[in-house]
Amino acid sequence: MEGGIRPKRQSILIGQRSLDVYGEPEQGPKFVVWVISVFRRWGFFIAEWPWTAIVICLIVSAVSMVKIVLTPQRNEITGYTPYGARAKDEFLEYQNFFSSQGLPVAPYLFVVAKDNGSMIRPEYMRETVKILNYAMNNITMLNRVTGQNESFNQFCDSFCQLNEPIRQFYNGYVILTEPGAEPTSRIKLSYPISSVFGRTFSLQPNFFGVELYNDTEDAVPRLLGGPDIVEAVINNGTDEVPELPRVTNMKSVKMLTMQFRAEHKPGWTDADVKEWEMKMTEVFERKYHSDIVKVYAYSQSYVEEEMVRGGIIMIPYLVVGFAIMCVCSIVSVMTRALYMHQENWYKTALAIMACLTPLLACSTALAGMFVCGIRFASILCVIPFLVLSIGVDSSYLMIHEWQRVTDHMRETPRKKDSVGHRMSEVLSEVGPAILISCLTNVFADLVGSFTSSPEITLLCTGNMLSMCMAFVYQMTFYAGLMSIVGRYEIGGDIVEKNRMEISIAENRVNIARHHRPLTRQPSKFHEATKPVISKFMRDYVEFMTTPIVYVGVFLIYVAYLIFSVYGITIINISLTATKLFATDSPLLELDQYRIKYQVPSYSMATVFVSNPGNLSEPHRLHRINQLVEDMEHLNGTWGQNWGPVGTKFFMRDYANFHETFSDPEDDFVEPEEDTEASTTPVVEVTRFNEDELKFFLKWPEYDYWAGFVKLRNGTHEGEEHLDRFFFTTGFHGEALSDWNQRGKMLHEWRRVVDNYR
Repeated sequence: MEGGIRPKRQSILIGQRSLDVYGEPEQGPKFVVWVISVFRRWGFFIAEWPWTAIVICLIVSAVSMVKIVLTPQRNEITGYTPYGARAKDEFLEYQNFFSSQGLPVAPYLFVVAKDNGSMIRPEYMRETVKILNYAMNNITMLNRVTGQNESFNQFCDSFCQLNEPIRQFYNGYVILTEPGAEPTSRIKLSYPISSVFGRTFSLQPNFFGVELYNDTEDAVPRLLGGPDIVEAVINNGTDEVPELPRVTNMKSVKMLTMQFRAEHKPGWTDADVKEWEMKMTEVFERKYHSDIVKVYAYSQSYVEEEMVRGGIIMIPYLVVGFAIMCVCSIVSVMTRALYMHQENWYKTALAIMACLTPLLACSTALAGMFVCGIRFASILCVIPFLVLSIGVDSSYLMIHEWQRVTDHMRETPRKKDSVGHRMSEVLSEVGPAILISCLTNVFADLVGSFTSSPEITLLCTGNMLSMCMAFVYQMTFYAGLMSIVGRYEIGGDIVEKNRMEISIAENRVNIARHHRPLTRQPSKFHEATKPVISKFMRDYVEFMTTPIVYVGVFLIYVAYLIFSVYGITIINISLTATKLFATDSPLLELDQYRIKYQVPSYSMATVFVSNPGNLSEPHRLHRINQLVEDMEHLNGTWGQNWGPVGTKFFMRDYANFHETFSDPEDDFVEPEEDTEASTTPVVEVTRFNEDELKFFLKWPEYDYWAGFVKLRNGTHEGEEHLDRFFFTTGFHGEALSDWNQRGKMLHEWRRVVDNYR
C-alpha cells in the first residue's frame, strides 16, 4: 500500500484511526473531523475533572431514584389499544354515559363453590345472599359533600336492583322447599326468566354455567306432583344436588355474579372511587373466609393494580439479570485484559460499572419524565432491561480501545503520555461510533413514539430518553471512572518500569541512554492463544468467502423471509390483559371461570344511542325498534342471540306501562297458570310520549330503567327530553370461548350499528 500508512490493527469503527488509515487525517469530511475533534477535546476535559463528573452523576441518579420510588404507578386499561381504534371511541362513550362527573363505579363479585359443584344448593345460595348483603351495607365510601360514609345501598340510585334476581331466586327457593309447600304459579324459578309474585326477572346476567334438565327428566317431577319430588326418583349421576326438591329447571349453576354499579356523585373523587373498589377486593378476596364458596372481585381499579403488580415483579428479574451480566462482564473483561497483559483489579470495577452505568442513566431519564407529569406505567419497568442490554456495549468499546491505546503506548512511549492523552485517543476513536449507535436507537424509538398505542408510546419515549442519558453518562460518569482507573494503571506502569531499571542497574547491565524501550514480555496466555485465534479467524473468513457458502447463506435468508411472512399471515393474535398480570394473580383464575362459564352462555352487547331525536315521530321510533330487532337476529358460526328474552330495552316496558295506564278502566289481568316463564312476550312499541317518560322512570316497578336513560332539560321549567339511552342484548355459543370468535361477533355488532349511523 502507498502513502506511508502506519501498521496499525484495522478497526471497523469510524473514528480517528479510520482517517489515519487513509493517510489524510486533516482532509476528511469536515463534519467527521469536527466530531472527532470535539470528542478529543472532551477526553482531555473529562480526564481533568473526573471526580466532579462522577459525583454530579451519582447525586442526580440518587435524586432520580427517590423520585421513581415515590411516584405511584398508574395504568390505563385502554393503554394497549391503538390510536384511532374504534374501541377507544366506544369506551369513551361508555365512560361519558356512566361517569358524567367522574370515574364510573362498577365492581363485580363472582362466587363459585370450592368443591366445583352447583351454586343453587341452599347453603350456597344462603352464603351468596350473605355476601350480597355485606357488600351492599358494610363497605362504605366517603361523601365529601355531606361528610358521611355511605354504603352502596345509600348512594345507589339507578342500578340498585341489578342483583335482585339472586335474592328473589333464593327467597322463592326457600318458600317452595318448605315442608308442606304447595306448587304455585305465583313462583316460577326457571332459566332464563323467573317470576316471584308477579315480578318477572332475568337470571342471565347473574347465573352462569347453567345446566338444564332435559324435557324427559324435567317432566317426571311435574307428573309426580311437583316440587316435593326429590332426586330419589331420578338419579343421573351428574353434579346436581340429589337431596334437593326440583323447584327449577336448572340442574346446576356453576357461578353467581353480582354487579355494584352506581353513577358518580359530586361528593366523590376518582381516588375515592378507586379506594372503594379496592376495599371491595380487599374484603372479599383477602379477609372474607368461607368454608364452601370462593369470592373473586373484579373492577377497573383492581385490574390496574394487578397490572402494576405485574410490572413490580420484574424487579427481582432485573436484579438477577444484573448479577448475571456483571459476572459475564467481569469474566470477559478480565480475559481480554489477561490476553493484553493488562490485568489488574481495577478492571473488575470497570466491568461492574459498565453494567451499572445504563441503569443510572435509565433512572435519570425516567425521573425526568415523571417530573414533567408523564404517568408511571408498568410497561416502563421493561426499559432497564433494554437499556442494560444495549448500553453496556458502549462501555466494552471504551474498555477495548483503552487497552489498545495502552498497549500502543507501551510499545512506543511518548513524553506527552498522560491520562488526558489516552482518554482523548479513546474518545476520538469510539466516541463517534457510540454517538451513531445512540442516534440509531433514538430515531427508531422516535418513530415508535408516534405510532401504535399509548403504552408503546410511553415505552418508546422512555427508551429514547434513556438511550440519550446513557450516552451522556457514558461520556461523563464512565469516562471519568476510566480516567481514574487509567491514572492508577499509568502509575503502576511507571513503578514497574522503575523497578525494572533498578534491577538492571543492580545487575550492572550496561545500557546506553538511547536504549531500546523497556517493554513487557507477552504473557504465556497471550502466546498460547494468539496463534489459535488468528488461525480460527483466517479459516472462518476463508470459509465465509467461499461462493457456495455466501450463496447458501443468501438463499437461507430468503427462505427465512418467506417463512416469516407466511407465519405472520396465519398467526393467531391473542393479546389479552391477563398477559400483563402476575402468575399468581386471582384475576387469572377468574378469567378462566369467565371464559368457561360466563362468555359462552351470556356475552352481552351494550349499544349506546346518542341523540335519538323525537321518538314521538313514528319513523324514528320504528328505526330504533328495527335496530334492536336486527341485533336480536344476529347469528353466525360464533353463536347466536338469545332473542327478546336476553334483551333489556326500556321501550318495551314503557309500552306495557303505556297500555296499562292509557285506559284507567282496564283491569289488571293475572298471567295464566300455564304461561311459561322462560318466554317473554314482546310488546310492539308503536307510540311514545316524552311527557310520560319521567313518570315511567319514577314508577316503582320500572324505576330501575332510570339508569338506562339520560334526560336533558328543556326550554321550559320542568320540561325534560330524552337525550340518550342504551340497551343490552345477550349472545351465546360454545365457540365464544375462543378470542377470535368473539372478535368476529364484535365485527357483526358493529356492522349492524353502522347501518343506523
